Amino acid sequence: MEKNTDATVGIDFMVALVLLIAAVILATMIMPSISHEDRDWRIKQYMTATRASDNLVQSAGDEGWENEWISNYSNVSTIGFLNVNNDGLKKKVLDYNKIKKLMEDPYINNQLSWWEFPRLTTSISVRDNAARVLGLSDYNFYMQLHPIVLDITDFNYSVTEINLSKQTINFDTATVIDRYVYIKSDSGSGYLKDRYDQFTLHYRLNLWVW
Repeated sequence: MEKNTDATVGIDFMVALVLLIAAVILATMIMPSISHEDRDWRIKQYMTATRASDNLVQSAGDEGWENEWISNYSNVSTIGFLNVNNDGLKKKVLDYNKIKKLMEDPYINNQLSWWEFPRLTTSISVRDNAARVLGLSDYNFYMQLHPIVLDITDFNYSVTEINLSKQTINFDTATVIDRYVYIKSDSGSGYLKDRYDQFTLHYRLNLWVW
């Protein structure tokens, strides 16, 4: 009886050892490929998000795209917020009217403007066409454009956080791109300023892609 028990234990041990070795070999062969694939899609997503944000803040887009945006999406191939003036293109200076055309009228918080896109009320066709012209057709995306102020009482950032929380963003896999810009006033004179109209406001464009 003891001999049979020893034999059974020996066989069980050998089976367990074989299974362990097989698991180690399998992990050695498969895990690197999984990690490689994970790294590849993350890099691709980051590069796509970066290119989309660059298109917005470093390009003026198709000439007159903002005039055709609502009426005829198909004629628009690229959009951009960059302001064009008598000096040509100025880096990091965005056009208020182009922003408004895509992101609609601004929200106002303590006399300061901020935007988001897409909104919960944005139609699927507008959202999908925006994704197309930004090169984000295969992704979900959301962006905010809000002022940067030193005094928290000048702008309540909780309003941006509330709107962000309403989006179905997978923060575990999302790529976030930041761009810092100025916005040319819609009046045509100077840039958007603080509520006291004394200092030019720096704006922050956040783009989430997932």
